[in-house]
Amino acid sequence: MKNRFYFILLVIFVFLNIGLGSWGLAETSEARYAEISREMVLSGDYLHPTLLGIQHYHKPPITYYITAIGYKIFGINEFGARFFLSVALILQLFFVFKIGRLLFKEEKIAFFSALIYFSFPVVLIAARNLTTDAYLATFILWSIYNWLQYKKGKPAFYLYAFYAMLGLAFLTKGPVALLPVIVFISCWKWIYKEKLQFSKHTLLGNLLFLIVAGSWFAAIIIDKPQLWNYFIDEQIVNRTIAAQNFHRDQPFWYYLVLAPLLGFPWLVFIVLDLKRKFRAILKEKSITLILVITIVSSLFIFSAFSSKLVLYILPIYSFISLLAGYILFTSTGKWINIYVRVYIGLFSLLLLGLIVGGLGGWVLLDVKYAILLILFTAGVGIYLIKYPGIDQRFQLIYLGMSFSICLLFTDALFSSGNPYMINSAKELMGFAKQKSGKDFNRLIVYDYLLPSPSFYLDDEIVTVENANFKSQREIRFEKAAFYKRNFLDLKQKEDMQRFKDLMREKGNILIERKGHPMNDSLDYILKNFSQCEEMNKWIIYY
Repeated sequence: MKNRFYFILLVIFVFLNIGLGSWGLAETSEARYAEISREMVLSGDYLHPTLLGIQHYHKPPITYYITAIGYKIFGINEFGARFFLSVALILQLFFVFKIGRLLFKEEKIAFFSALIYFSFPVVLIAARNLTTDAYLATFILWSIYNWLQYKKGKPAFYLYAFYAMLGLAFLTKGPVALLPVIVFISCWKWIYKEKLQFSKHTLLGNLLFLIVAGSWFAAIIIDKPQLWNYFIDEQIVNRTIAAQNFHRDQPFWYYLVLAPLLGFPWLVFIVLDLKRKFRAILKEKSITLILVITIVSSLFIFSAFSSKLVLYILPIYSFISLLAGYILFTSTGKWINIYVRVYIGLFSLLLLGLIVGGLGGWVLLDVKYAILLILFTAGVGIYLIKYPGIDQRFQLIYLGMSFSICLLFTDALFSSGNPYMINSAKELMGFAKQKSGKDFNRLIVYDYLLPSPSFYLDDEIVTVENANFKSQREIRFEKAAFYKRNFLDLKQKEDMQRFKDLMREKGNILIERKGHPMNDSLDYILKNFSQCEEMNKWIIYY
């Protein structure tokens, strides 16, 4: 079973990287992380992250560092930006398998859990978009694995590794990284009635955590003492209870509705199965109950936070997959047949979507690759349904894995052929370079924060802020006025004059978003451009 699992990991890793660099960076999150990492590599400053030339301290730096390594190996491109997301997912699957084996002492449950984790839509989303979440989930799982190894009697090395991985998780996303781990360990100790124990290893481990987690924070606060209040007030307190300031606030029920969709179809089946077995689970007070309480508690805690985005709850799905692996292992043939039919329905919907979307012209797909995908999808589905030698549970697991691989292919085909649907500016920048030719001077983005043009042009761009909150920048930490070369606030008189001067320079290109056009009072400035083109959500002047 173990060798089979490792072979499957290799297969998944290969499929994850096919076409990984074939589509442009998605705005704004993925493009933001990619551009900050690019600027780190070019400047050699790994202490102070910058975005479009302005210092950017919204997140700790681990994601930037990992992405920078990708650039060093593969060059500054989309594949280099995303490669280690594939590595992160493989590590997540590996640790889900290892944790499942430690918790249930049954390799089949561990095997099921890992491949169920791979079949969750939210996991695939995280593995295809450069953000902090995939790396955070990896460090969380790594830390829990080390903690369990120490609990099972392994040397103190695993306890220190637990604290070190927890420190790296903190350096990936800050204090929220500790939440899933604290909830899981607290539930474990509550159910098994274990008391907190302190030893020299615990004290030294906590010291190791503080050194790792606080290293970057300490270094930049020494350099800029005012960052202390910024991290506490802006990045912790306000994001937790006043997310409306960041335009990320959502109602309490947001995750309660979204979680089943992000974990479809397994989360629905888990709820139905737990409903039948709930009394027995409560009575047993076993690993299953710990997982249930961890999942429910974490979901409600995340729901209580003001700031909510889809991938914030990714770490919860590792616990869900472990619970699902156990439920599948103990399920009857009747339930498994229902699960199989659901996946057959999902395969059919995918095929129908590809055919209707491609033939109807609603989406652009490379025809030959779309046909190959359809044939592959149909072939895998028929083989797994008809082949008599596969146990029903493995049949279901392989169906889920194959469907996820098909989704990865579909994503690559769709994203590369439909850049504006994924909010990529790559095609827009290609058009700008083509039209401007050798006379190109500077690109100016009006009232919108757009990081990827700098990535694709390999040059500085000018961001002009007027009334759109998305174009606002944190300039409080800029000691010199050099940043004004790349950022203009039209509410400032001198910046308005600089903007007008830029509009008169030859070779400049201006782009604006249709939803945030230039004020009527500034329309006369556009007469300095001889050409204008509309490209989906954008208008480009040159």
